[in-house]
Amino acid sequence: MKSLETLLKVAQRRMDELGLEVTRLRQEIDVMLASENAILAREANEVALASQDITMAGLLPAYRARVKRQVAEIRAKMSERETVLAEARDKLTAAYQEKAKFEQLLEQERLRQASELAAKEQAMLDEVAINRAGGIAK
Repeated sequence: MKSLETLLKVAQRRMDELGLEVTRLRQEIDVMLASENAILAREANEVALASQDITMAGLLPAYRARVKRQVAEIRAKMSERETVLAEARDKLTAAYQEKAKFEQLLEQERLRQASELAAKEQAMLDEVAINRAGGIAK
């Protein structure tokens, strides 16, 4: 029984660790997405300014190429992190299932012990009743 409780605690700790990892990965992806959106918003602003200033318009193609590279790098990193996130979520699901199995085993053990205790109590009551009935009959 103690070993099942220990295994349950270990499974819960594993779930907690994986949950923290999933949260951390999700936050990293959110930061990257915000960074991408900021770059694209800045690009839109620069394009608007370049449409008003002819000297800036000449620099715009190089700027847009740099923005395109930056966005591609961010998206590649995001894709990589999303793959790791999916793996972590799969591990979290497996850890949850493992924990559920340990909980089920613990519950079955508790029910078995309760059943054994009830059977022992009934056997003692039956023995007392037989002894009393035997004493009265004599």
